[in-house]
Amino acid sequence: MPMLKEIVVLAKPERVPFYKLLGLQNVVPVDKGTVALKIGELKTRKDLAAILVEESIAREANIDVLSLNEKGLGPVITTIPDAKPFLEADPRNLYAKFISRVIGYQLGV
Repeated sequence: MPMLKEIVVLAKPERVPFYKLLGLQNVVPVDKGTVALKIGELKTRKDLAAILVEESIAREANIDVLSLNEKGLGPVITTIPDAKPFLEADPRNLYAKFISRVIGYQLGV
């Protein structure tokens, strides 16, 4: 039987209960000063499928999650829109950038 992989959410402390109410069990409180260290620690775990980082924290800490996914095997790292500007943004730009990094060139749609 294949091993089930887990998802970890890195969130601001005040939003941890929200993610737990959504049913996510592994929610770690972080801030802009600790998020990079925590990502580095989690990136080496083989039992994780994904690391979800609140977009506002990633931006405050100047973390480019797309470049983190290029550095070896491990869980996928992505952001969760958590503030109005991020919730209103068109996600196609992020996914187009992600796809172009994965396949090596930009696709036109």
